[in-house]
Amino acid sequence: MPLASLKRVLAASALAASLVAAAGCSSFGWGKDKEEAFAKDSPDQIYRDAQGDLRKSNYQSAIARYELLEARYPFSEQARQGQIDLLYAYYKNRAGDSAVDQADEFIRENPTHPRVDYAHYIRGLVYFEGGASALERLFKADIAKRPPHEAEKSFQAFLTLVQQYPASPYAADARQRMVYLRNRLADYQIAVARYYMKRGAYVGAASRARGVIEVYDGAPAADDALAILVEAYRKLGVDDLAAVAENVRKANVSPDLPSAAVAPTGAGMAGAASPGTTGSGEASGEGNGWRFGAPQQAGRWEATVGVVTSGSTDVDFEGGTTATIDSGVGFIAGAGYHFTDRLRFGSTFTFDQKDYSAEVVGDQPAPYAIEGSLDTMSLMLDVAYTFLTGPLTPYVAGGVGWAWVDTNVASESPQFGCWWHPWWGYICTSWQDTRTVDGLAYELGLGVRYNFTDYLAADGAYRMRWMDFDSATSTPSFDTLQLNLVWKF
Repeated sequence: MPLASLKRVLAASALAASLVAAAGCSSFGWGKDKEEAFAKDSPDQIYRDAQGDLRKSNYQSAIARYELLEARYPFSEQARQGQIDLLYAYYKNRAGDSAVDQADEFIRENPTHPRVDYAHYIRGLVYFEGGASALERLFKADIAKRPPHEAEKSFQAFLTLVQQYPASPYAADARQRMVYLRNRLADYQIAVARYYMKRGAYVGAASRARGVIEVYDGAPAADDALAILVEAYRKLGVDDLAAVAENVRKANVSPDLPSAAVAPTGAGMAGAASPGTTGSGEASGEGNGWRFGAPQQAGRWEATVGVVTSGSTDVDFEGGTTATIDSGVGFIAGAGYHFTDRLRFGSTFTFDQKDYSAEVVGDQPAPYAIEGSLDTMSLMLDVAYTFLTGPLTPYVAGGVGWAWVDTNVASESPQFGCWWHPWWGYICTSWQDTRTVDGLAYELGLGVRYNFTDYLAADGAYRMRWMDFDSATSTPSFDTLQLNLVWKF
């Protein structure tokens, strides 16, 4: 390179370094005095200060110091070590894109560095944790049907680590995570194969199932792949291949060994170790009683039965009558159909009984007080959308229907009647009509369901219900709490 060009490059680099340093200092509120103090710091001092921030979990400040070190002293030994520490700081600060970019740059520029294995490890971790959000991990959401782009990248990063650096202290943790990722990738292929089976694309389903057996050998999903392969071959009329697949499936099931279907699927979410330590090795080992996170829901019916409590409220009626309705307890029964794993439609019938007191304005010279009980029945059509598809599944719901309320207040004089009973002879009794009101009812609510098994679940929900009665001056609302048992079939 000509001397003039070299001088221009060095001048541009110095200017860029100054701008980066100033921006980094200002953005973290260091101020002008602090910037001038840093200008006198040696690379060793900046590195020690950054390490102190890292130990205190002050990752933003550590990132600013490491970036300052690299900009001001790019060829120092501290800057090279700081690049590794910066990886960890980006990762802990949840700056995944920056962590990956830094890892790629370090691997490209330092292919023989003794700590390059850590860069591969961090790349794998970032993609590993990018597959599910914190909320999805909390509720153990089913992500098997989501395209596993992040899982594929994570698997490749860990594979590079264990193949090129088998003696790395991070290799053991990477292998554990690869088992989980292998099962995750296999589960996705099974989900796609099942989708093809539902649509009648049996050739595509067989291809996906065969790929699981060939590529993801040892994954628990291999048994499901063989089952799909048997069914697809039979649908295609290739009975000889179906018989072979069936025999292979039976041969892989040993009564002396635990079924692969309930084996753990590998490591759960484990945090990264800081530079200079070994891998975390804190795999949580998410048990796989739910291998795909939740039972298949789409296309299934369910029946529910449970209890419901409603809160108290005040209602004003035309003419000046007011009523205070106490809380009450009742029961609920219903049925529903899952159109998809997330969308459910259904119908529910509820009945509850509540006490009330009222100040009635009528033909009397002054209002008079009455007390009694209300019997409320409603028939609702509702829809629920589930956010996640794990064993514990939160959801939102809404419904519309009709409600009937019997005030148990007499509306006519008592009437008497008799009839002949073949065993007891003449039976005489009395009855009295009571005042009833009815109207449109609608509700919104939040709930959570826990799937105990493929067929049994418990369901709890809070719902706000409104009842639109013609005689009321406003639309009364009721807080309701529901607790149900659910049978799926």
